Amino acid sequence: MTSKQHLAALAVNLGREMVRVGTEYGIDSDAAQHAAHLADKAARAAEAAGCTPADYARARHAH
Repeated sequence: MTSKQHLAALAVNLGREMVRVGTEYGIDSDAAQHAAHLADKAARAAEAAGCTPADYARARHAH
């Protein structure tokens, strides 16, 4: 797995975790805000690495 693929998978997984935490604790909770921050950082890193929609789609189906 390339680093770009790792970053896409991380972004996808942290996005899912953000939704889970927001659902469980409420979107205004500290936990949800922290999860959103982490998901945003992962998405920005993936974007900076050149991840494409196809990379994210592969990551969603692989994990």
